[in-house]
Amino acid sequence: MAASGFLMQRGRAMRAQLARRLIWVIWPAFLVAGVAEGIFFTVFDPFDLHFFGAPLELSRMAIYTMGFFGFWGLGIAASALTMFFEHAPSDSNEHRDLPERP
Repeated sequence: MAASGFLMQRGRAMRAQLARRLIWVIWPAFLVAGVAEGIFFTVFDPFDLHFFGAPLELSRMAIYTMGFFGFWGLGIAASALTMFFEHAPSDSNEHRDLPERP
């Protein structure tokens, strides 16, 4: 019975760590998306944008929304890559029997 309690506690800890990492990725991306959208649409009018040569036939609000989610997606990708590459090589090779480098 003690082993199942340990596994449940470990599962909760892993979910908490996953939630914390998701917040570390999503929240900064949200902030950057807001700033990027503000700067982008200050420079470009939504009705002047074209998609593969055809004008966008959407409302101004729809174009702002698509722009925000596009910038948010780019921010999430950048933050996720940062989280992926944050580990030191020794952490990835910890369980390998590799010879020490000189």
